[in-house]
Amino acid sequence: MKKSVCHYSFHRTWTAEKWTCERLAEEVKILGVEGIDFHAGLLGAVEEAPGKIRAALGKTGLTLSGLSMSNNFNQSDPALLKNQIDTVKRWLQVAAEVKAPVSRIFGGHIQDRSNPVELRQGFDRIIAALGELVQEAEKLGVILALENHGGLPCTGEEQVEVIKKINSKYLRATIDVGNYLQGGQEGHVGTTIAAPFAAYVHFKDFRKKPASKTGSRWDLESCTVGQGDIQHRQCLEVLKKAGYNGFIALEYEGADDEKIGIPQSLAYMNTIMLNL
Repeated sequence: MKKSVCHYSFHRTWTAEKWTCERLAEEVKILGVEGIDFHAGLLGAVEEAPGKIRAALGKTGLTLSGLSMSNNFNQSDPALLKNQIDTVKRWLQVAAEVKAPVSRIFGGHIQDRSNPVELRQGFDRIIAALGELVQEAEKLGVILALENHGGLPCTGEEQVEVIKKINSKYLRATIDVGNYLQGGQEGHVGTTIAAPFAAYVHFKDFRKKPASKTGSRWDLESCTVGQGDIQHRQCLEVLKKAGYNGFIALEYEGADDEKIGIPQSLAYMNTIMLNL
């Protein structure tokens, strides 16, 4: 397995210091990893993105581990849903142009997962959208990797259900080992279920806190990787057993300064990956 850093890990510094893609790549290169993931939501104009990405990779020699989409297909307004689909199609063209090995994609956001009607309607929308987009991905030769994010899907079972319904080799899973906790599922449990479909992996960490509302197993606090409650080594062992040999991409979301939390997170990643 290879290590990468997600663009989003530096999102606060990116905005505050007005970084360019080349500056981001230079900082990632210093960290000693092989790859970098660029985020569509931070790149600006879609027309300029391929040139920015190629220049950053060319200057640093980093490998592109993925291009991450930023979308929400749980839209009850057909016009808003169409806009989301059309936007992702434009970014798929970018992914193909820069030869991204995988493109992380979301399903949708939902406020109340306890409402079975809203949950089913949400899944119907994202399945319809992904069914259309996977046809475009196939034409372009781009692998989409559905993340457990936003509530649709959130558990390993939900990821697998959606992937099986779409039934295309161009739709696989992004396993975010931390986000399973948002659905009340332990990270290693969700990883075990989705591992056979893994095309990409995000590493992050959360601390569990006492639940503040009825029906929740816990509240969560983002933290430096290795300082929370995710069983990262167990997740990696499961992935290795399933035959995954792609990138492990750090997605730092902790409250600490990114220039401190990211190196600390990578040091922990290095330790457990070295002894895997």
